[in-house]
Amino acid sequence: MSHPNRYTPTRRPARAVAASRPSLVPAALTTLILSVLLGLLSGAVWMQLT
Repeated sequence: MSHPNRYTPTRRPARAVAASRPSLVPAALTTLILSVLLGLLSGAVWMQLT
């Protein structure tokens, strides 16, 4: 009976980590896109002011 109990805890965290990694990718991509757009916008404003 100890055999199934040994494998149950190791599979659950692996699935949780695998499920959480793809959810971080869109958040990081959105942050990257927003930071690039903000940089381009601030550069355009700076060029208009100078």
